[in-house]
Amino acid sequence: MTRACPHEEAVLAATLADARAPLPDAVVAHLAACDSCRELHIVATALQHDHAASLAQVRVPSAGQVWWRAELRARQEAAAAATRPITVATGLAVASLLGLLVSLGGAIAWWLQDSLAMPAMLTGLVATLSAAAWSAPTGLRLAVWFVAGAMLLATPVVLYMALRDE
Repeated sequence: MTRACPHEEAVLAATLADARAPLPDAVVAHLAACDSCRELHIVATALQHDHAASLAQVRVPSAGQVWWRAELRARQEAAAAATRPITVATGLAVASLLGLLVSLGGAIAWWLQDSLAMPAMLTGLVATLSAAAWSAPTGLRLAVWFVAGAMLLATPVVLYMALRDE
């Protein structure tokens, strides 16, 4: 193990001062005589060269590019946040529709089974349903048709407003 030299701070300061400038004669003479300071000079010079090489390889993006990337990321996050409720609402609507279809199927399953056994009753049922579908709507049917039409008209408008770029 080498002992600490009282001149180490001066040698280090001279080494780190300017890599292109030659060392002062007093420091060069001391480096020839002191092993500890010579090792310090070698290590400090190697670290200084490594630091300079690392700085030469660094590619810092311009401020405009950093700003553009931040804007792009913010837009993507806003679009993802805007589509989340729409996706949930669509899933709920599909689940509700499937539930309605299953419940209607269960409600008319016994009736449909009996109707298939009686073709005359089935013919009468089709005639009744078609007449009811094309006749003048009652208050409840009118409200249902009005709400369904409003939803069909409002859905594209809401999607446009949620997904437009501003």
